Amino acid sequence: MKTNLELYKVFYYVAKNKSITQAANELMVSQPAVSKSIKVLERDLNTTLFNRNKDGVSLNQAGELLYNKIKKAIELIISAEEDVTSLNNMEQGTINIGAGNTIMQRYLMPYIKEFHKQYPNINVIVHTLVTDELMKRAQIGLVDMVFTHLPNTIPNNYEVIKIKELHDILVVDKDSSYINKTISKKDLKKLPLILLPFNASNRKNFNKFCQKNNIVINPLMEIGNELIIEDCVLNGLGVGLSVREYVQNKLDQKELFELNTSFQIEPKYLACLVDSNRMNNIIIKNFLKLLK
Repeated sequence: MKTNLELYKVFYYVAKNKSITQAANELMVSQPAVSKSIKVLERDLNTTLFNRNKDGVSLNQAGELLYNKIKKAIELIISAEEDVTSLNNMEQGTINIGAGNTIMQRYLMPYIKEFHKQYPNINVIVHTLVTDELMKRAQIGLVDMVFTHLPNTIPNNYEVIKIKELHDILVVDKDSSYINKTISKKDLKKLPLILLPFNASNRKNFNKFCQKNNIVINPLMEIGNELIIEDCVLNGLGVGLSVREYVQNKLDQKELFELNTSFQIEPKYLACLVDSNRMNNIIIKNFLKLLK
């Protein structure tokens, strides 16, 4: 395109208003600037575009042809500019948040509530799936942020924002015969363990610990929801693997009891994963700012 797009924008406002004065007011520039832009455009196109009269201006045949061709394009550009302004002011937009049930229930919900309170016009869409499925959606643009537990497999093009250090513990109910015992690594093979499924992000750190110490476990139950695991433990069905930070309230109230162990499981992390190319998205940045 040999002609500056801004000249077509000026032409559009003059043609729409049939007035150089009104066009200048809408564009917030001087009348001479608008007149000069029209002259430059007419020179570039080697034709006149307006008939001048005492009431203003009107399009001639060439002007009508040009206006009908560019009207929709200019209005789309103006609409896009308005949308970007609204987005930057957090007046509209959508954020897709992905997390498993545990993270959603144990950590994210208060932040989503506060974000909605601060930015009521931003649509918040929540995807509750396992991390592998969430990452598949994220890589095709359906999810903006994935919350998961580390260690985990992370694509190279993703930023990893560590949010919170977490600690795996074994918990029982108040009547458990294990309360006053010290559990060794060897004892893990015999415990009636109630765990999340093998591929759950919140179990991978425990799997890593077992593999590193050559421990083969035979869980009593594998359940896909940590709250149900807690219910099973509270009903005396076995020993649950949980996260201290997630059940601290129940520990404080003496509903659950942390077992003494002769070993320590390495800490893990709650983290947020965001495509590096999307880190400057204003909505994502504001949600991350809220977390911090």
